[in-house]
Formats: sequence, C-alpha cells, structure tokens
Amino acid sequence: MPQTASWARGDEPRPAVAAGGRRGRIGEALETQGLEGEQLTVQLLEVQDPADFLFGAAGYRLEEGERSVVVHTEITNRGTVPFASLPDNYLELVTDDGGTVGKAPVSLTSRPPHRIGVRPGETLGGHTVYVLPEATHVVAVRWSPRPEPDDRTLTWSVLG
Repeated sequence: MPQTASWARGDEPRPAVAAGGRRGRIGEALETQGLEGEQLTVQLLEVQDPADFLFGAAGYRLEEGERSVVVHTEITNRGTVPFASLPDNYLELVTDDGGTVGKAPVSLTSRPPHRIGVRPGETLGGHTVYVLPEATHVVAVRWSPRPEPDDRTLTWSVLG
C-alpha cells in the first residue's frame, strides 16, 4: 500500500467551518455539541498512514501483517460548559467495507496524546494511534461524543 500523509498546513488560512457541520475533508473544522450541551469545533489536521516508523520509534512492535495510523485532531470549546471527556474517546477510522477501527491503547512521545477535558475558550490538540491489518482501506475518520454515532457525529473523508 502506498504511503500517504495529509495535513492542514499551518501557513495556510484556517478553513471556514463546513456548512451543516457534519461532514468534511482533512483540514476542515466541523461544529457539534457534546453530551452536556458543550459547543465544540473539531478539526482533523493530519492522517499519517502508515505511521509504522513512528510506532517503532516509540518502542512498539507491529505483528506481521499490521500497520499503524496516527490521526491528529484539535478540539475547541466555543461555549461556557467545560468538555470533561477525553476528546478522542470515540474517534475511529471508517473502512471501505463500513467497519470501524478503534484507537489503540498506546501513545507516542513524538506525537502527544489528547488529555482529558477542554475548558470554555480553550483549543487543545492531540494524536490518536490505531493498529489495523495492512490490507484495510481507510476511507474516513469519525468523531462522536458517545460510542454509537448520532446527530452530533462528525465525519471527514480521507480519500484522495
């Protein structure tokens, strides 16, 4: 599988929030609400696929036939209610067969993870690591404030 890396460049103007706020592409910021009414903007900044060299550099080993993916997201709390959850708790990869891949229980020192909580007016970023079969074709990244997708769920296409 060819290597791909997509990201929003810091020297480019920040993209406007996508109309409708539910679907976007890498670099776009999408608005939603948290479970307690938090006013949130989530931006998908980068998808590094594969990220095997980062995974290995952190001292982890992949099994034969596996690859790792690193996703960089940023969350802004635009409201007055603190967001008390881990921002990437339900951030998952969506595959071409409609399946999903949840995050791996690892973090990379070179790509700091999210930390719990985003205070009103605060913007925080973090990286989420996934381990999946080499042949899996990822088509989107999906964020949700709860385990099952609902009307607050955000989806970014990662197809070229």
